[in-house]
Amino acid sequence: LYKFSVPYHPDSAVWLEDDLLAAAVEDGSTVDIFRLVDEKLVKLQSVTVWFGPRDVTLIEASAGRYRLLATPYSGNKVAWVDLPDGAAGAAKVTQATWCKSPWHPARVSQLPKMAGGGVVVACLDDRRVVAVPDSNPMAAPTVLATFNAIPRRAAPSPSGRWLYVGLETGSRNARIDMQTGELQWIAASPNGSVSVVALSDDLVLWGEDSRLVMQRLDAQGNVLESGELLASGFSTDLQVIDVDGDGALDAVVLNSAGTKSDVIYGPLWEKALQRPLMKK
Repeated sequence: LYKFSVPYHPDSAVWLEDDLLAAAVEDGSTVDIFRLVDEKLVKLQSVTVWFGPRDVTLIEASAGRYRLLATPYSGNKVAWVDLPDGAAGAAKVTQATWCKSPWHPARVSQLPKMAGGGVVVACLDDRRVVAVPDSNPMAAPTVLATFNAIPRRAAPSPSGRWLYVGLETGSRNARIDMQTGELQWIAASPNGSVSVVALSDDLVLWGEDSRLVMQRLDAQGNVLESGELLASGFSTDLQVIDVDGDGALDAVVLNSAGTKSDVIYGPLWEKALQRPLMKK
């Protein structure tokens, strides 16, 4: 629809409303707020967060007020951004200390042995997954799991029962029981995974280099069946939605290398089973 130049590449963007969005702009250390007016982007404001943001995540939206979470490329500071007055009013920014390189935060509906949900994140340089509860987001993060390999992304299953963790190396991924805190290991490719999304509690899609790996698991995390879907790049971000409205979930693959993104039309599980998993 429209292009708007920013000082450097925006690494993340999120819709706040159908006509309102925020972008994390690394150079400049800002979260930029835009409104879509007559199919053009109008910049409302730049909110300084005092570090180069890798991600911006919408945490809460109510009656024209928005709470965002900005997380860094590197370092251990995160920033809570509160926007009043339809995101046009002066923003309040509150920093907190989490862990080293907390990438790609995710909202979860429950946390182990805690009441209510919160925010979880994989910390690349600390090699752990941490969480803060909705009831006290400024609390010191709770460590849910620690790994020998680099955790690239954590994502909940649709019911909230499991938190899947993509590990970059080590021939295995993991999932955390969000009721008990139990850690289960899941067999993976030697190079591991850089992204993950769960279609159900026990059906999971992992992003790798030039392919997606799909697995059906049992209650202990053992792989019952697996298959693959081809992608055209390094599959660092996955979304599963019904793009074409046919009732079957489709995969949107955002690749961090190459010039293409992919839309893989469902039914995904049936297509994955047509390609038995090959070792890479």
